[in-house]
Amino acid sequence: MLEEIRRFLQHTPFQPFVIHTRGGEVLSVEHPENASVIGHYVTVLLPDGEQAIMLSALHLTGVSGLPAVEV
Repeated sequence: MLEEIRRFLQHTPFQPFVIHTRGGEVLSVEHPENASVIGHYVTVLLPDGEQAIMLSALHLTGVSGLPAVEV
């Protein structure tokens, strides 16, 4: 799962994605600087931009890309 998150973060051009947790949370990553993978953890900046959440890989259930928005 963490390797998949790394691939999303390194994809060029960056495409927003979401991380799904065992607790049912869906964390949106809108910019590559809003998340990082360190060891067996992923850290995601929360939408308020002031707080972040650190999750163990054990608490992750999936990662998926967000659908493209037509402008």
